[in-house]
Amino acid sequence: MRALRRFFRRLASCTRTQQDEERMRAEIEEHLAFETSRNLSRGLPLQEARRQAILKFGAVQAISEDYRDQKGLPFMETLLQDTRLALRRLRKSPPFAITTILTLALGIGATTSIFTLVHAVLFKSLAVSNPADLYRLGRETHCCLAGGYSQQSNEFSIVSYGLYKHFRDNTKGFAELSAFSAGGGLLLGVRRSGSAEPAHTYPGELVSGNYFAMFGLRAYAGRTLSTTDDQPNAPPVAVISFHLWRQKYGSDPSVIGSVFNVNDKPFTVVGIASPDFFGDTLRDRPPDFFLPIATEPLLQGTSSWLRVPYAHWLHLIGRIQSGVKPASLEAQMRVELTEWLLSHQSDPEMDSNDRANLRRQTLYLNPGGAGITTMREKYEHWLQILMMVSGFVLAIVCANVANLMLVRGIERRQQISLSIALGARASRLIRQALTESVVLSLLGGAAGLAVAYAGTRLIVHFAFSTHTGFSSVPISASPSTPVLLFAFAISLLTGVAFGIAPAWMAARVDPIEALRGGNRSTSRQGSFPRQSLVVLQAALSLVLLSASGLLMVALRNLESQDFGFEQDRRTIVNIDPQLAGYRAEQLTMLYQRIHDSLSRIPGVSQVALCWYSPQSGDHWDEPMFVDGHRPPGPNDDNIADVDRVTAGYFDAIGNPIVRGRAISELDTAMSRHVAVINEAFARKFFPGQDPIGRHFGRNEIRMVRQYEIVGIAKDARYLTSHLDKPIAPFVFLPDTQQDVYPKVDDTERDVRTHFLHDIVIVTKPGASLSISEVHRTMAGIDPNMPLNFISTLRDQVSVQFGQQRLIARLTSLFGILSLVLASIGLYGVTAYNAGRRTNEIGLRMALGASRGNVVALVLRGAFGLIALGLLLGVPLSAVAGRFLGHQLYGLNPYNPEVIAVAVAALGFSALIASLVPAFRASSISPVQALRSE
Repeated sequence: MRALRRFFRRLASCTRTQQDEERMRAEIEEHLAFETSRNLSRGLPLQEARRQAILKFGAVQAISEDYRDQKGLPFMETLLQDTRLALRRLRKSPPFAITTILTLALGIGATTSIFTLVHAVLFKSLAVSNPADLYRLGRETHCCLAGGYSQQSNEFSIVSYGLYKHFRDNTKGFAELSAFSAGGGLLLGVRRSGSAEPAHTYPGELVSGNYFAMFGLRAYAGRTLSTTDDQPNAPPVAVISFHLWRQKYGSDPSVIGSVFNVNDKPFTVVGIASPDFFGDTLRDRPPDFFLPIATEPLLQGTSSWLRVPYAHWLHLIGRIQSGVKPASLEAQMRVELTEWLLSHQSDPEMDSNDRANLRRQTLYLNPGGAGITTMREKYEHWLQILMMVSGFVLAIVCANVANLMLVRGIERRQQISLSIALGARASRLIRQALTESVVLSLLGGAAGLAVAYAGTRLIVHFAFSTHTGFSSVPISASPSTPVLLFAFAISLLTGVAFGIAPAWMAARVDPIEALRGGNRSTSRQGSFPRQSLVVLQAALSLVLLSASGLLMVALRNLESQDFGFEQDRRTIVNIDPQLAGYRAEQLTMLYQRIHDSLSRIPGVSQVALCWYSPQSGDHWDEPMFVDGHRPPGPNDDNIADVDRVTAGYFDAIGNPIVRGRAISELDTAMSRHVAVINEAFARKFFPGQDPIGRHFGRNEIRMVRQYEIVGIAKDARYLTSHLDKPIAPFVFLPDTQQDVYPKVDDTERDVRTHFLHDIVIVTKPGASLSISEVHRTMAGIDPNMPLNFISTLRDQVSVQFGQQRLIARLTSLFGILSLVLASIGLYGVTAYNAGRRTNEIGLRMALGASRGNVVALVLRGAFGLIALGLLLGVPLSAVAGRFLGHQLYGLNPYNPEVIAVAVAALGFSALIASLVPAFRASSISPVQALRSE
């Protein structure tokens, strides 16, 4: 308490500094006058009397300084004085200040922009009440739908509606346990009732009635969903996002209570979600409509998953009760999972594999404050790469600025030595040097915020895919409080980092230099720190150049590979007949109308439809059972991917048939069920055999003669995953042939695969496709069926490599920036060293050295530093290549060609940077050099 009172007294005294100083001087003068008068009375002369009084009183200046230290807050006063001095010095040297601040702005801005994304994707919690109390089911996220009574790695991360109700009704540790549809949600065809506009596609999400209550959210307007809305036969209602309400409907309050046709079914909008809430998952397409889970049968019809106990399609997040330990809650839910699985042991849908793995099934609870972390898992590795790369660039920036500060400090050595000779303390001079560095870094950090804002907007624009009509990714480029704190902290640390060397140099100045001429100090002073910083810049620059080279080569290999299909003159139109309320029996007629209508557009040569087109990101795999083969065991891999296509698809997509025939108009609902397989399927299931005419089945071991193989297609890379691995087995089925299974649920699931999504339009050579004509044609077929998006096949393939392209481009940008900074640093050190050796060079030339000898002398010094940088950088480049890991997609991380090109680039830039000062040094006149000596 006494120390606190003393602190406040000192703080208060800072407000009356001038009055206290005047009173102190008056008291000292009064004491000296009194002592002087006493000396005068003893008969001393006036001057001697005054001198004796001062000697008796002591060192006036020291006593004044001690008084000031005891009175106020000397640290703050000294800091303010040093800050004013630093600003005054920077104002007097604008070229140095501007160059340094801009250099720092680039380094700090680049690092801050990457941190903005890191914070938003990896660390930020949902905008909900008390996110620390939320826990989610699953360590990893699995997309969309998992069938059966066992899941990947025996971990239940998504659940069926029946299992959700079992957990909700029996787990007592949750205050609320909510469910919502897994994956990227669902697409909805939406049109406001009574509106003349055609239907538009919006992302939506099915949620339990307690969803908003569990998150602790209130509606911005109207109300949120309730448990009564999530009951069978309840009136269908919806909550829409604030973003959609403002952007599409202009914040019209009449939207609340209005009826919207969602997939051609009437829903009443009852509320607007809060502005900051973008759903339970950070994604590039946040949901615009929140619908009760109970309305899923209304939307899906006979393809509903709601009552299918082994159809797992729901994520779970719950708010735990106060005092409940997550570990005990997890153990309780594991017991409940086993109980639920045992209760379905007699179900015919539980196969032998499920029964064998039943007791191995488990689950995990994880903190759910950030929601379902799909985007975190997708982008975490490359964000770490970019953060490391930006850190390297910042280190190079620090080294460059430290070199500038060292040169600036060496030029002021005479002034510093004079200050020390006059009594200045070394600690004060060190503080002044560090203060100037920190002031520079804070000014650079302030300028870097503008760079960070622009950089973040640019990265978000290129990193995350957007589609017309969909909300954009909810990542703000505006600096938030954590980002501002990070920028301040990184600026402060940067200032200290590049200010240590100049401050250290200031503390080692000999006062005797004040008596010498500044030009007579040896040229070697401060050379080692400056040269060491150039070596560090060269090494880090080589690492970034090698990393960017590896990523660019990997990207080139990905984009230039043989995909097995044609990309030119192909356009993909994405639809969903379910959004317009079509039933399965209407699809064949619809597809024929689409084919005939689009074929009449001028310039169109071919039209075909498929469930998903190559590199679309969709995926459907199932177990395969081959006629004549023994049944697969629990550990056997009998999975193949499946696609449904119309006649003429293989010609339209440019995927050649290598044996047999393609699917044609002869394959009707009444003809034998056929299939076309790819070469990988033939190698896996029919090694060394002719598959044509052989039979196999999918999903049912009792139906091994379900399909007859009539053709083999060339291997094509349809999937966006596992790009560094061989192409997976594939099966293509006719859209006209519907399969019937012993289990009704399996038949209904197969019906869902007949709702084809992608239309492939092929144009004639030299012709262009009119997008507006496509819209008019599709509107003429059915105005209630929205077009989700239209894209060329080449763009669809290209967008799948957007993440790799962004990493490669940003790393290349940082690599080029580091190369420029390293070259500038080398130029500065070479020019400074050459300037300090003017007399030596003049003497050499006077003794007969040629200009070529002088150029070689300067270049040897520069390339000696580069050689040391290479010795350090080559091993670090190998380590960086190892860290890039799977981002290289099979490329050798120790690729000698890439490292050789990086070394050549660094050497060439070093040559350019050192030639200018070398030629300038070679033009020195020996007479002028000796005369200056």
